[in-house]
Amino acid sequence: MNERPTGTRERILAAAEQLFVERGYHATTLQQVADRVGITKPALYYHFASKADVLGNLLDPMIAELERVLADADAAGGPGGATAVRTVLISGWTDVFLRSRGTLLALFRELTAMPADTFDRLLSVMDRAIETAAGPDATVGERVAVAQAVSAITDPIALLPYLPDDLLREHLLAGAWRLLDQPAGPARRPRGGRPRAVAADDVARARELHASGEHTAESIAAELGVSRATVYRYLKTKS
Repeated sequence: MNERPTGTRERILAAAEQLFVERGYHATTLQQVADRVGITKPALYYHFASKADVLGNLLDPMIAELERVLADADAAGGPGGATAVRTVLISGWTDVFLRSRGTLLALFRELTAMPADTFDRLLSVMDRAIETAAGPDATVGERVAVAQAVSAITDPIALLPYLPDDLLREHLLAGAWRLLDQPAGPARRPRGGRPRAVAADDVARARELHASGEHTAESIAAELGVSRATVYRYLKTKS
């Protein structure tokens, strides 16, 4: 369960997101947002200059998280190749979008409401994601498949808001791996970070990959969705 926002700025953003989903961006007024928070409209203007400013501040953290996942995916190459890069990227982006379901739903309904600079930034990070996941030598078909996979993990989150996160995540990733012709997806990751431990079958898988001599600890961590420290710990521990 998400923690209840405590600061006024955070409460304004949470209320605005709820209202954008319920009524739409254009139909929501700042007075309605202020009323939902329980503050005056001038008090709201102390924190945000306009409704577009509120929307931009809802989007910025999501895009920043996407950029961090993209950086992690860039670093997951090497012996793990495209599979490791795609595993980090697709699973990471899925988790980011699931954490931002309300914002994503509001945008899906009224995409034209997005501030131009924020829209350009989002398009840029998505373009980079497709290039990173496809790889420099990808065919047109492979690039299209990657673009389809990226779209396949965003649209259902907005279109199926009644499905719980865990169930939706499972099917989103399964669909993405099918599109990318990737036989196995990453281990489940709890929202909010990498797990401190992995299941017994993943421990065995980590040791198998390491024994092959074709994978680094970093590429194994990417495939299993855990940290390198976790991989090292289990490689050193005997069954």
